[in-house]
Amino acid sequence: MTIHLEAFLNQYKMFLLDQRGLSRETYRAYVGDIGDLLLFLDAKGCALPDRVMVRSYLMKLHRTSSRASINRKLSAIKGFFDFIMSRGGLEANPFSHVRSLRKQEDLPRFLTPEEIIDLIEKVDDLRDRAVLELCYSTGVRVGEVEGMNCMDVDGAAGFILVTGKGSKQRRVPVGRRALGALFAYLRSRGIDDPVYSPEPLFLNARGRRLTSRSIRRIVDRWAATAALNRHISPHVIRHTFATHLLDAGADLRAIQEMLGHASLSTTQHYTHLTVDKLMDVYDKAHPKAKEE
Repeated sequence: MTIHLEAFLNQYKMFLLDQRGLSRETYRAYVGDIGDLLLFLDAKGCALPDRVMVRSYLMKLHRTSSRASINRKLSAIKGFFDFIMSRGGLEANPFSHVRSLRKQEDLPRFLTPEEIIDLIEKVDDLRDRAVLELCYSTGVRVGEVEGMNCMDVDGAAGFILVTGKGSKQRRVPVGRRALGALFAYLRSRGIDDPVYSPEPLFLNARGRRLTSRSIRRIVDRWAATAALNRHISPHVIRHTFATHLLDAGADLRAIQEMLGHASLSTTQHYTHLTVDKLMDVYDKAHPKAKEE
């Protein structure tokens, strides 16, 4: 029996959009991951991967991708072949025997308050300034920024409406500086009150919705201008937001709500970033800390 993976991929795209409620970022990543596998198989002249071909593809991934990326790709690929099985196209998933890699316990990278202020203050473009101010003020994901519309900004209440993973919505407080930057940018587009505008919140030079890739380029560009000698991404800014709130004494569950984490354990990943600060407070305040 011959199956056509490309045809099943077209069906699977519709399934992901209709059934899974994935974010734009995750949807694009999954489709790209499956597409990469199909290109690999095509280059090898293989219609359907057997164990040898699966092993060959895994070797390629280990040479080119991080552990987290490999695990995401495996999740996408396994889900794709499970879908084919559910449609009667296969009796077994060729990737079912492949285990995910153990996660490395890398600490999230973040900027100091001085670094993030230096970064934002270097930005002299209204749109780019609004993007960076919003990211740092709210900790929203880059895909969430891409999906925002003007009407999601409630300046009077000081909140934005964010559509996160699984199409779940949450209201996130936004600071005065970020709101000021947003309204300055929107006024440059002739929008005085965003509540009444269904347009995308951020536009590119062609008047279309600003994509996640473009937002990453904006961050890259201004990080280089600010001479920050390390790679900065929108996700690093998200980590910076969470870390600074935690350092300032914010409640962990409040941070969980703002970040849109389904589990508190995900948010707790930030707690060991502040151990040095906690030890410093202990050493200065606890009567027993100074005893020999």
